[in-house]
Amino acid sequence: MSQNPPSQGILTKQDIENKIDSGSLILHASKNQIQACSYDLRIGTIFRDGNKSNDSVTVEPGEIISLLTEEELKIPNNMMATVFAINGESSKGLLVLNPGHIDPGFEGHLTVQALNLRKTQLAIQKGESIFTIIFQHLSNSTTSPYSKNVPRDERERNFNSSVVEKIPKHIGELMSGENSPLVTKQNFQSLLMKHWMSYIPILLSIIGLIIALIAIIMSIPNQNNIINNTGHSSVNSNKLSP
Repeated sequence: MSQNPPSQGILTKQDIENKIDSGSLILHASKNQIQACSYDLRIGTIFRDGNKSNDSVTVEPGEIISLLTEEELKIPNNMMATVFAINGESSKGLLVLNPGHIDPGFEGHLTVQALNLRKTQLAIQKGESIFTIIFQHLSNSTTSPYSKNVPRDERERNFNSSVVEKIPKHIGELMSGENSPLVTKQNFQSLLMKHWMSYIPILLSIIGLIIALIAIIMSIPNQNNIINNTGHSSVNSNKLSP
């Protein structure tokens, strides 16, 4: 008797609800966040200047803040997930910097960096939707699931440490810092100078070659005059001979 093939495809609203009811896939979930074939993850802990807030913050123009989702995920070995920024937040001017792919076997909440692109302040608070996530079955369970899972409190400590030490607090710092991944005006000028400096020996060689060619060309008329004058002298000498 043949067995039914394993389930494949993207989970629907009912699939997600059943998983939540069974205590798997999404912990601390709210069924109000379930969509037709996705789930809207909410803002949980907010980190700002190394301080943790569980309520709301006002984000200054150009400021970068760090967030943890309220929900924790438990992705089974036969499933993966993909996270997208929610259009509503993007339209308000909040740019979520790091959505993406989630491996089978991942357990925990997601970490988020967000940037206020508006010219004015932007208020965000715990419980607002920040990501939409879709879940998809794999054809088979992976033999190499995600293996770096840690408890929530440890992940929060590690994440907060990285925020304080490494993550810029403002777009100006991101663009102008010494370790910035972006090319600044100073970097560009330096690179441009290095670029042209590397070509100076070649340019000097070309200029020297051009000058040498010009000198050769200029010398040709003088050589003709010398030849002509030499010929005239010979003729005149022949005429004077007896």
